[in-house]
Amino acid sequence: MSIRGTTIDIPMQYVRTQPYVSPKIQLSSERAERVDLRVLPVLFRLTRPAGVQLFPGQLVDVYIAAPTVRP
Repeated sequence: MSIRGTTIDIPMQYVRTQPYVSPKIQLSSERAERVDLRVLPVLFRLTRPAGVQLFPGQLVDVYIAAPTVRP
């Protein structure tokens, strides 16, 4: 994960996927959306490095690497 607008990278660990999808309207509060989008919540755990501030709702970029294939 990287914090948007910075060069700070923070490793994340997969916790679980919540089994129920929810309408995106709950996240954006915009009722004028024309496309019905659903969101599947995926929960991750991270350890915040010292001196880094993170806030609920802060935009971050998450990149998921391909799994490593073991012989």
